[in-house]
Amino acid sequence: MTARRAAALLIACTVLRVVSLYRPCLSDDEAIYAVTGREMLTHHALYRDIVDHKPPAIYVLDALAQALGGMVVLHVLLILAVWATGLLLARIVRGDAGWIAALLWCVFTTTLIDVDALAANCELWMMLPLVGAVAAFLEERLVLAGALVGIAMLFKYQAGIQLPLFAVTWLAHHRWRALPGLARLALGTALPLAATVLAFAATGTLASARFWFLFNFSYIDAGPPLAERLVRLVVRGGLVAGSAALLYGCAIAGMREAWMTARGRFVLGWLVVSALCVGLGGRFFGHYFHQLTAPLCVLAAPVAVRVASRRWFTAALVLPAAIYLVLGVLHTRVMVWAGEPDPDYRGVIARLDALAPRTATICIWGNSPVLYFEAERPLGCRFTFANYLTGLVAGEPRKDAASHVVPEAWTMFEADLVERRPDFILDASPGDVAFYGAFPPDHFAILARALRCGYRDVATVDGIRIFERLATRSCQY
Repeated sequence: MTARRAAALLIACTVLRVVSLYRPCLSDDEAIYAVTGREMLTHHALYRDIVDHKPPAIYVLDALAQALGGMVVLHVLLILAVWATGLLLARIVRGDAGWIAALLWCVFTTTLIDVDALAANCELWMMLPLVGAVAAFLEERLVLAGALVGIAMLFKYQAGIQLPLFAVTWLAHHRWRALPGLARLALGTALPLAATVLAFAATGTLASARFWFLFNFSYIDAGPPLAERLVRLVVRGGLVAGSAALLYGCAIAGMREAWMTARGRFVLGWLVVSALCVGLGGRFFGHYFHQLTAPLCVLAAPVAVRVASRRWFTAALVLPAAIYLVLGVLHTRVMVWAGEPDPDYRGVIARLDALAPRTATICIWGNSPVLYFEAERPLGCRFTFANYLTGLVAGEPRKDAASHVVPEAWTMFEADLVERRPDFILDASPGDVAFYGAFPPDHFAILARALRCGYRDVATVDGIRIFERLATRSCQY
């Protein structure tokens, strides 16, 4: 790709993601990662003192961004990561079709609602090393390919699906001579993963990291029933594909041509394993589809380059991106029009500021990580949301939440109440913020006792009740 085209691609990435440069926090997930990174900068150990269940790289990256200047830095880095991923796709496809593949990637990673397209989710970070791994594998640089898959897995474990694809492809081409290459692939993958395990062992947090790694299997298990999964596939998958109709149409048209070559069959295999990851757990959140977008771009590029001079091609490329850009700019109004306005945390924060300086710690009984982020106060407990304690699964407000409670989380939470003694506990149940109306503190003995013995109700603001810690406890908990 020429320098002029690379520069044009960077400009396009920046324009399409400009909303992220002036809206500091775009989603609950992004808030979780940012708050976790912020806590890590105050010497709280990941998975032990500050808890979430995603792989470690996303928190390390967020901690780095917070140290360098905050969310603007993070979003600039994300723009560069998306751009670099496009350049790698161009390396895989090459020629004019390579430029088109990169352009399709930069455009159609933004044709989703802002929380899925613009937020610094794990998938977009994962795709940079993962696409790099594909490029390295096709160039038979197997140690590098394995290492890049290992790095991608540190952002999202599903990246590991590339390894069976690489192994099967290598075996098909080299048969009995494949063993040395497979060994190089395995060695490369092991290097970043082993380094991570050693780092956790050195900090004494390996057991905690293992616990929250294993929790991911429970999270996958907690997905919706089969019938609901199919509905979500049709509705959410249909919206994603419809918004990127040009990409999906060209990719489908290119499949027959791809099947005619070994390289093309490999890309089709990449598409299949990516689709398996998108469907894992049956939630079909929009940002999951980023893993599918990369192989679609490679398949679509040869067809797209042949029709790129048509007027309808330009319209099909520009119009969806423009619509979603406008929706991002008008986010607050759109959410109100949709009947799902974002919670207004400003009043809660103003009340907290009136009660105590920002050095006072808070613990939120709810699923409101954005409130943690915007309050800019240290955490008084290790959880950035209370779902591990209530069993509420993100995006799954079902009645069987009790079956998804993590019992060990209650032991951790009770220890935090006793040892950390948060200055404020914020209860999101009165206003049913993020479905927490079903989980009032009175239903949970440990929390109810702590509030009764050590806290006083000082205010309710925007549906969130504020409890302030008493100077002395009225009873033991």
